[in-house]
Amino acid sequence: MFSAKGTVLAVIASVTTFGAPAQAQAPLELRLADVGRFAAFVDMDSVRWTGRTARLRVLQVTEDGFTAGTEAFWGGWRYEVLDCEARTIAHAGFSSVRVGGREGPISGDLRPATAIPAGSADAAVARVVCDGWRPYADAPVATSIAQAVQVGRPLIATGAEP
Repeated sequence: MFSAKGTVLAVIASVTTFGAPAQAQAPLELRLADVGRFAAFVDMDSVRWTGRTARLRVLQVTEDGFTAGTEAFWGGWRYEVLDCEARTIAHAGFSSVRVGGREGPISGDLRPATAIPAGSADAAVARVVCDGWRPYADAPVATSIAQAVQVGRPLIATGAEP
């Protein structure tokens, strides 16, 4: 059996490329799943399946002007494990994204899987990944973190609905 830390590392390794600068990465496919306090974009290229369980990352875009301490942030990556049959989610870490795109280290351990609350951002992510749902038909699929910020922040400000 794998340790929680080993499982987190496996999740992260399966959905990221280490050592590649952000500018050298291939275009992303960031699909808007939810708008609330944050705009949640599923990184469709990160989705890795084992049966009906998906390992993926979700870009969580913050409102304009978000700071922590003295640093400004665009948001961060949430690493997740979704069980599409059981409709559970296990959070597997977080990595901040500062203004300009610099990504912080990934922190956090794999948490136990919990039921996905109806109507939550996690439920929207599960519907996109597990069911092929495409909310926000007018929102473009973002191909970079910067573009996701440009798309997401005005939607947060206006409280857009799918």
